[in-house]
Amino acid sequence: MLAFVGLGSNMPGEVASVDAQLVRAASLLEDSGAGRIVEHSRMYATPPWGVYEQDEFRNAVIAVETELEPLDFLHACQDVEQAARRVRDVRWGPRTLDVDVLALFSFLSDATAVPITSDGAWGEELIVPHPYAHQRAFVLVPWADLELAGAPGVTLKGRGVHQWLEELAAAEQEEVAGVQAVESAQWDVRLSRGSLR
Repeated sequence: MLAFVGLGSNMPGEVASVDAQLVRAASLLEDSGAGRIVEHSRMYATPPWGVYEQDEFRNAVIAVETELEPLDFLHACQDVEQAARRVRDVRWGPRTLDVDVLALFSFLSDATAVPITSDGAWGEELIVPHPYAHQRAFVLVPWADLELAGAPGVTLKGRGVHQWLEELAAAEQEEVAGVQAVESAQWDVRLSRGSLR
């Protein structure tokens, strides 16, 4: 199974920086045995969404190959959030870490991705594709960085990630323009090595 996972933080918590939160999250996800990161976006600085009186965020999207069942993979992502001492006090408020399962895919023999949809299978615990991913610049911009975002069959609610991003950019130009790639020594060094380890 291929999982697209959104990472976000605007509080360093126990680590040195919000950049370090994302690096640690990606590393913990792999180290836990939940899956192998096969591609990752650049890191982005993003303005807060929903609750505006808070620090800007760092966001990225990773593609993870996993053999776990969808609900088990979600629980692995939640364990990574717990390692960052994630507290859910205010919806869309400051947080040490978000690890969001954006979409899941299986593959046909011709390497065409087939979307996995929850259709109520896991109740409210896991809804895939993520119900708001196609409306969020801080998700779509980094996701569009990935080559896999354009792979055959990789769609979000029936449309490609790039299509959703173009539509959002036309409607919410300032929101999309506000998501800017940033230099992050911790993240970029791992990018140049081709691994987050």
